Amino acid sequence: MSLKIEDLQTYNLAVNKAKEGEEKPAPVLLLNKYRIRLIPISSLPFVSNYSNISQLGFNSDDVIVIDSPNELAEKQKTSNLFCNTSKKKSTSVEQETEQMETDEPEEDKENIDAHDGPLATSFLTLDKLQKNADTLNDMEIAGLDCEVHFFDVNPLLFTDGVSLQRFLRIESSNYFSPPVDKLPVWISTISPNFPLVCWLACGKTSKNAQVSGTTRILGFFDESSQKTVKQIQEACGAAQVNRYRSVYDVIRKIPTTTRPAPGEVIVDMRWNTKSSLVLLEQPDNAADCTIRIDLAFFVLNLAEVLAIPDNEVTFPSEWTKFEDLVQEMNELVDACSKEDNVFASNEKSEQVTDKVWNIVRKCADVKHATMILKNFLQALTYGKIKSHVQEGNKSHLASLIRASKTGDFRMPILERLSTIEMMMEIGVESLRERIVNKFTSTLQFPRDELIYILETCQNDLSSTGEEALNTSAVSLLPITMALATVTQIFRLLNEKDQVILPDLARRVLTKFTSAMVEKAKKGETETDYIFETTLPLLRMSKDTFMYKRPRIWTCENTNTVGANVQTRMMTTLELEPSVEHISRMVNANRPLRELKEENVKPTEEELRADYTVSHTVFSYLPKP
Repeated sequence: MSLKIEDLQTYNLAVNKAKEGEEKPAPVLLLNKYRIRLIPISSLPFVSNYSNISQLGFNSDDVIVIDSPNELAEKQKTSNLFCNTSKKKSTSVEQETEQMETDEPEEDKENIDAHDGPLATSFLTLDKLQKNADTLNDMEIAGLDCEVHFFDVNPLLFTDGVSLQRFLRIESSNYFSPPVDKLPVWISTISPNFPLVCWLACGKTSKNAQVSGTTRILGFFDESSQKTVKQIQEACGAAQVNRYRSVYDVIRKIPTTTRPAPGEVIVDMRWNTKSSLVLLEQPDNAADCTIRIDLAFFVLNLAEVLAIPDNEVTFPSEWTKFEDLVQEMNELVDACSKEDNVFASNEKSEQVTDKVWNIVRKCADVKHATMILKNFLQALTYGKIKSHVQEGNKSHLASLIRASKTGDFRMPILERLSTIEMMMEIGVESLRERIVNKFTSTLQFPRDELIYILETCQNDLSSTGEEALNTSAVSLLPITMALATVTQIFRLLNEKDQVILPDLARRVLTKFTSAMVEKAKKGETETDYIFETTLPLLRMSKDTFMYKRPRIWTCENTNTVGANVQTRMMTTLELEPSVEHISRMVNANRPLRELKEENVKPTEEELRADYTVSHTVFSYLPKP
């Protein structure tokens, strides 16, 4: 019976639905001995490092991956030294990261600077991630030191892989249905010595030309691997242009149990030269830098409070004494009744509602907050509050202050939920002003334009049926995330090139606000805050990220005969290969780094040995 594409898709769905700890679904087998899967070509180790996978020309974005359904016995033979070292280092990194997260937990709050309490945001800021990234010095991290999510593959012996590939060239139509038979096939292999072949590939291009490919692992970076690269390049023919790529982790993505989905900042640099191939070649000034900022998922406790206020609202574990808060409120009322300038001052100054918020947010519970608010409302009843509020302040407390000036004031009935709602309103207004002020002052962005974008986002959210208070809070999310995103770009730019920040900010704001509104219209709540932009290296401040080593470095070459592509080659250097048996074999041969005195840096040769070198070549046979 021919294997159908639906069989492979059903297996993938079963794997995705399987929970951790559950038995894995039975694999789809070929000839009752080979596991066969449908996988996107962009997910394949080593091949995924191509700068533009579509240029490989395969007739499908998905490929058939064939390997063993069981792990090789050799895979189980891991030395005690490797196991212990890997486990200890992985654990130490995780423990160190968790310790940094718990030592100063309050620093994880976006609005911690005297603005915590019920409105504290729970997401980990990029500032916090940057501090962790600096502590976990990349210069000392090699393949063994970081927890890597390995690609699931159980390789066949190389001789078996070659025989299987030869068999499929002739007999594939007898075992695969036509939709499966036309897909490219990738076979995972292994052999005992370097250079070893880890991928055997064959298939057709979109123009129906035959293509075959091989990925070889050459070992760690040393003179021998450099010599092997040179020999392979010469055997395949000299290329006219070398296309280089270098990927830097400005902020590393290191998941832990306490931070399963951290953010990351990546600079992906690309440039071309006509000189001969040089491993770890440094970029020239004409390089293009693609900055990718992933803020991970942003969670605002305020949104949960608004959804279920009676259950979700929380107050500080360490609160100010109630008597002290009463005294603060009395002093505020006294100050508001004696101000010479009773009108709302400039937009950046603190409003009276902000001052009320900064008192009630420190209350121990709703009961105390209600009593404090009643003191202020009582002062409004007697006309003691002379201060005005800004026109854009639409909180209920602001409307009560305005009503007290016209004689229309009516004392509201404060119950548990109404107290929480009033607190949330003035808290949102306070947070909104701080975000707007920080955005405009840091990025020199026009305040009126930002207010317009914010109000437009809020109105668009209101059209989805959300309540006004909820939309005013949720509309702050894309603005805050845009600020965090552009701030990261700000740190990467030369000072003279920071004039482009307002235009970048507009692009980020448009992307984040429109994405959030579209999600809301579909009834979805989670939005991905990911932004990419490409800038020339001349605009970048190299010292901010190039002091680290690139996590991935590649060089691509293309050889042509007339108008036809004959071969495509890629040499790759990686600090953290994503195939477990490859990582294990290379690490077993990698020289051990000697223990040195503190503050003594590794040598250039030792640092280069941390890289794993691979070489991939695709050969194209024109149609007859």
